Amino acid sequence: MNETRILVIDPDDNSRKFLVNILRNHDYAVSEAASGFEGLHKISEFTPDIITYDSALTDLSIEAIIHKIRQEIHTINTPIVVFTNHLDPDEMNRFLQAGANDYFGKSGQAIIGFSNNITTLLEGTKSIQPEKTGGTLVVFISAKGGTGTSSICANVGMNLSRLFIKSAVALVDLVLPIGSLAILAGIKEPFNIVEVSKLPPEHITPEYLRGKMIKPGDWLFHLLPGSPDPDVASSLIVENTHHIIQMLQKTYDYVLVDLGRSFSRISLPIIQEADLIVMVLNNAINTVELTKLTIEYLIKQNINPDRIYPIINRAIGLEGLSIAEVNQMLGMDIRMTVPYMMSNLTLANNQNTPIAVKYPTETTNLVLTEIAIEISQATIRKKVENKAQLFR
Repeated sequence: MNETRILVIDPDDNSRKFLVNILRNHDYAVSEAASGFEGLHKISEFTPDIITYDSALTDLSIEAIIHKIRQEIHTINTPIVVFTNHLDPDEMNRFLQAGANDYFGKSGQAIIGFSNNITTLLEGTKSIQPEKTGGTLVVFISAKGGTGTSSICANVGMNLSRLFIKSAVALVDLVLPIGSLAILAGIKEPFNIVEVSKLPPEHITPEYLRGKMIKPGDWLFHLLPGSPDPDVASSLIVENTHHIIQMLQKTYDYVLVDLGRSFSRISLPIIQEADLIVMVLNNAINTVELTKLTIEYLIKQNINPDRIYPIINRAIGLEGLSIAEVNQMLGMDIRMTVPYMMSNLTLANNQNTPIAVKYPTETTNLVLTEIAIEISQATIRKKVENKAQLFR
């Protein structure tokens, strides 16, 4: 019997048995469940290599199921395939953005196509987490939208490029379903991470990236823009994103990845491998509470809290908790506070201009400069410590 294990979750007995029989005829080891809750229980005892769901499940939403699966380290890369009786582009986008690998209409031909594509699905997951090499990897994330993560990422990247002129800096926009770094930098070119992800991995090389990465105006860094709209985002080849990051690390000294508010099978492996995790928040109590939960989640994923670098961006003024209160709630110290710029930040963003260029003497720029320096120093210390451990 084929050692590949497949779990089929479908409330309809006839269609579930039909798929199960086809897969067993191909010698796959198959388990089945008639509900979402039963399926989640089967995952823990059966440990499937592939999971299929029917969109007609009523006890749990597909998005909730996918989110639960992607939270577990042993299933973070397990391929998930959704079958449906009614093909719906909006539904497809929702499921793919939630973390599903594929979406099929229910038909004999589609099910046979799925069974013929199983080897490809499994091969794709094997390449998601190869060994990390190369330049420093820094991710920028937030637990809640509206904290200015993309602006912080872009302006810190600008200051890294400005301060360390011998170091090459690349920014990657992995905010889904719509990226914002290209808009922030005033870029309208069609080149973006979704198009790169569609290339065969062997074509995504340092030479290719050096020739294609965009150098936006005054920003000094090189940019791989994100998805321009949700329709484009739905065609992202997830299995290639980790390879793209690795190739960028072989090409640049610093790779800064803007993940925004994104925790998924795409982002978590990148977060786990990052040299530093810049956690952007404001001092509103609900944002701090969500950030605390996010930090606790990352620690459960075996991420050393020393790699988490929380900063407050006062994007909406001085209201909210004090720094001491935020530190107490988070259980760790805020490393830096970006001052409130009133309308100046909006003006700089609307003009696609770095703060270092528009307001070089403002306190905000001095703080962003200090963040860039601390990021460089923190990652250097980490690499020195790693080398020392090799010789113990």
